[in-house]
Amino acid sequence: MLQEDLLKLFGEIVAQVFSEIIRTLPKILTTLIIFIIAFVVIRALNAFLGKAMKIARVDEVFTRFSGFLLPFSLEKFIILLADIGIVLVAFYAIVSLFLEPRYIQLINDGIYYGARIISIIVITLVIFAIFNAVIIRVKVDPRIRVYPLVIIMLLVTAMLIDITALSDEMKRALAMGLSIGVGVAIGAFAVWFFFHEYLDAFFKAKMGAEEKKDHG
Repeated sequence: MLQEDLLKLFGEIVAQVFSEIIRTLPKILTTLIIFIIAFVVIRALNAFLGKAMKIARVDEVFTRFSGFLLPFSLEKFIILLADIGIVLVAFYAIVSLFLEPRYIQLINDGIYYGARIISIIVITLVIFAIFNAVIIRVKVDPRIRVYPLVIIMLLVTAMLIDITALSDEMKRALAMGLSIGVGVAIGAFAVWFFFHEYLDAFFKAKMGAEEKKDHG
């Protein structure tokens, strides 16, 4: 009797396993198809973007425009972002086959958070390139070149604060302080940019008058 019960139990387990395999087989096949499609698209996109980047000479154009050399290849970075986008699409499609909606929502939040961080990095590079290009074009005094860097750091800090888990009151207080800092930095830079010749002449004249007074 015991042996028959064990055989029956074993048969039920085997039947349940096979039933589960048959039930999930379409999902497994769909997953394999998604993997294959994603791999083919990534290979084709990498080949296309690689040729396009070489023709456009993105790294060379960026260096010429911004005046500084990145520690990494901008062309490879763009291709990497495209690959990440395709991988995320494939990953999301596969996850949606197996997980419940509540878990999918958590993944969506994580992807959204990661996308915001990447956008901050890209925006920082663009802002820094624009400021540096302007400084090079107008031949800014070396003493004033720190201002664009300060402004960029304040802007980046403000964007980073927005994605942190701080309370809304703390975010508003920090954002207000950073806004004041950015305003002061931009104001100082604008005053120097438009009136530096008059200010230099004024201070030179004042220093010359004081020297004559001391010698007299």
